[in-house]
Amino acid sequence: MLILPMRTLRAVVAAAVLCLAVTATGPARAQTPSPAPAPAVALPHFALTREALAGLPRSSVTVTEEDGKSATYSGVQLGALLAKNGAPQGAAIRGSAAADYVVVRASDGYRVVFALIELDPRFTAKTVLVADQRDGAAIGADGPLRLVVPDEKHHARWVRNAIDVQVFNAP
Repeated sequence: MLILPMRTLRAVVAAAVLCLAVTATGPARAQTPSPAPAPAVALPHFALTREALAGLPRSSVTVTEEDGKSATYSGVQLGALLAKNGAPQGAAIRGSAAADYVVVRASDGYRVVFALIELDPRFTAKTVLVADQRDGAAIGADGPLRLVVPDEKHHARWVRNAIDVQVFNAP
């Protein structure tokens, strides 16, 4: 049990009463709600299927996988799929569109994000491949399609069993 001298106890009580009185009788301040961020506006949204890759130019990359083994993946550049499905490209990516972004989702809910501009071949030489083959055979155990990003040190954006892509305007 804490025992305080009467003078200290009176001072603590007086300070508490003063705080309550000031708070209760102080000028009312209008609470201005901060504006909610504008929701992202959806742009193209499409499923990733083997059929979606049909008719587009194919590319291949040889990479070192996380286990240290070499593998050759082939498929279609994600930028080509975006262009085919109506995403802004080239000169259309300027001003606020330079902040647009792409979300690729896997069947297990895993998602990764890319800036739209980093997927456009007019802006960068970055390779982001939607692969349907590994070492000449169809990808199977990890789902039919896999996102491969060879120039990244960590494979966090290599999506196994990629199922769809959605483009958004940044708020």
